[in-house]
Amino acid sequence: MYKLDINKLQKEKQILKIGELTQATINLLQINETPRNIKIAYDRIPHCNIHKNDFKNEQSYYKSMESIPTIIQNPDYVGYNSNNNSIEYIKRIDELTLVAIRLKLKGDLFLRSVYPISEAKLQNGINQNRIKRI
Repeated sequence: MYKLDINKLQKEKQILKIGELTQATINLLQINETPRNIKIAYDRIPHCNIHKNDFKNEQSYYKSMESIPTIIQNPDYVGYNSNNNSIEYIKRIDELTLVAIRLKLKGDLFLRSVYPISEAKLQNGINQNRIKRI
């Protein structure tokens, strides 16, 4: 999968496809959804930047951001968050990185946020059967 260039995305005000919600993920999470494209809009980058200091360093943040397509295509874990109606793709890059995708009734899905999570948060989600190992 390609690496996402967030600087180019913002500069050129792009909306890019970064993955797909697959039938396999839908089945694993047992949610009432249909396969759809997942996209990122340039205007989400400032929101993601809010979480930059949550990463262990700036390099880890940028590595996670450029890896968003890989995290969606090949996650280590997936989960459904009913509190904000989103799919969570989780993969260990430099640290555990969560990519949240907001669900909606129709059309393409869009990235909501990207941030690191702790091992404890991951284990809590697994124990609650909200997060599944791929």
